[in-house]
Amino acid sequence: MTFFDISRKMLRANFRRYRLYFLGNVFSLVLFYSFAAIFTNQAFMNPKSVNSYISSNIYAPSLFVGIFFVLFIPYSYQQFMKLRQHDYGILMTMGMSETEVLTNMLLEQCLIAGISLLAGLLLGTLIAFVFYFVIQHVIGVSGLHWYFNVESYQWTALLYGLTILFTLVMSVIGFKKMELIDLIKEKFRGERKRKSSRGQLIFGVILVSVSVPMMLIGYVQANSVLWLEISFGVILAGSGFILAQVETLDNVWAKIIPGFRDHHFLGIAFNRQHAGSRSRIGIIAAWLVGFCVFFAGSTGIMYQALTKDAISNSPYDLVYSQIFGKNQVADRNIVNLLAQNGVTVQGVKQVDYLRNGVYNLLPLSEVNKEFGTSYQIPQGEFLTVFQFDFQDGYRHDLTSPSTVGFDCGQETMELKSAGSDVRILFNRNPTLADRNLVLNDADYRKIAGQSSDFWAGILKLYSFKQWQNSGKGIAAVQNYLLEKNRVDKPVQQRYYWATSRVESYTLAQQSAEFLLFVMFFVEVLFCAAANIMIHFKIKAEGEEEQRLLSGLCRLGVTAEEMLTMIRHKNIYYFMPQVIAGLFMGSLYGYAVNEFYGYGWQAAGYSLLIGLGLAALQFVMVLRYSRRELLGFGL
Repeated sequence: MTFFDISRKMLRANFRRYRLYFLGNVFSLVLFYSFAAIFTNQAFMNPKSVNSYISSNIYAPSLFVGIFFVLFIPYSYQQFMKLRQHDYGILMTMGMSETEVLTNMLLEQCLIAGISLLAGLLLGTLIAFVFYFVIQHVIGVSGLHWYFNVESYQWTALLYGLTILFTLVMSVIGFKKMELIDLIKEKFRGERKRKSSRGQLIFGVILVSVSVPMMLIGYVQANSVLWLEISFGVILAGSGFILAQVETLDNVWAKIIPGFRDHHFLGIAFNRQHAGSRSRIGIIAAWLVGFCVFFAGSTGIMYQALTKDAISNSPYDLVYSQIFGKNQVADRNIVNLLAQNGVTVQGVKQVDYLRNGVYNLLPLSEVNKEFGTSYQIPQGEFLTVFQFDFQDGYRHDLTSPSTVGFDCGQETMELKSAGSDVRILFNRNPTLADRNLVLNDADYRKIAGQSSDFWAGILKLYSFKQWQNSGKGIAAVQNYLLEKNRVDKPVQQRYYWATSRVESYTLAQQSAEFLLFVMFFVEVLFCAAANIMIHFKIKAEGEEEQRLLSGLCRLGVTAEEMLTMIRHKNIYYFMPQVIAGLFMGSLYGYAVNEFYGYGWQAAGYSLLIGLGLAALQFVMVLRYSRRELLGFGL
């Protein structure tokens, strides 16, 4: 029997010990491929098929999944090798060379990686079908269709291959630095004892406390992103100190709760055996849960925010422009067509305008009459109107030109700025330029009559009795205009499309639902990753824990007492990061979303979801602890 045969038998005999690594790889591959199948879909990413307002929401979740992918697989392999190195140490004492060990290790990893890749892509393809079905039939993004997309498989395989290559290189480097005796002892290596430090715990609490006013004053009040970043760094450092000394809470409970130390002395003793490594995992898990709670609260208000923005940016129920000889239809025809489809028109406005590649020029008298403004603009000046909503969560450029020159035949008319105003006068429309200038009527007429740089158009603005059920009528109007203009539909959509409130609302609704859907998977991923990392840690300590429990069993410790000890230990493993993540996620959910008026709502959603997650986690800890004890067979 060769050393390779012995190693293979060791692996097969202990496969249950290593299956978490395999399942972790498959889990990561499935999640990444599910997103890759969407962001590599040419139809979905094509703005002619799916509006970029929706498709752009795939980038951030895909980035988070990719980051998790390249971090989680090396970590799971490290836990896998911690157990496997003991086997290699035994084989080397029997005469197996280092080269043979490394060859066997590489072949073994490549075999597991290959099987994981095939299983992950196969299962990921099935999950991608679910993604496509929900996005297309539930959310209503009809432009998304499944097809055999080789690029998605290539991206997933490439990222996985690079991650495995990096993992193997670091593993080989670490292996060559270890002595033979270290390999044999690796599985049974105890942690360096460290004393608990109440001072570090207090220092961590101080840092967390200081980060709160930093964020509230520096970011929420002063609107400084720098202070948000500083506050975030401080709270991460503070939470690290707290979680690194969380076992010192046993001393606090012992002073507050009579008999606590006597009832939990076994759990307290075992809890401190792995305090050092547990704190490192706990910090990472806390950050993962914190991101999960933050995104859960933020996406919870996203639906309301996006649909509200869609309505505020569309003050009229139907808008189209008569320009370049297109959309030349009578108002009565549009009104009758809408009436045939159950839509009652309450009013129709029209505003003359001029446009070039940069500016829309609007006459002062018509703006004041149709939009209810009271602008006063002297001849020779202009007013810049920014059609922004400061509560939409975006930063807007409010820089207006000081002067603008207009070519009026033999002379250039130069107007100076009379200031600016921020007000949404009418819906966005593809026939309009980006910037709006309101001019004195005399200046407007002169430019209209003498300038060859501007095209003249008429903006039609319709108001309905009820816009919510106007979708069918809007579709009929779009088809009617397309027929009259005699252009291809892509040309109509790009230049002459009629914009409407119901279409803007539907688009925002689909965008919010799509974002909620994909972020749900990211949040589940973060929570699962936090718990899987801790589960890996507990499994790595399983044999040591079993020896300790076996000794206690021989001393007469009952199964219920051992269960109490395991519960005490697992509560410290699983619960602190949930509490820390709940605090961080809710706090920064408030800060970030307060910028556009949804701070308390986001914090409320984060708290509600975080408390539900904490309750679920606690129930799972109780069940997990009992299963852990049963797994020892005591």
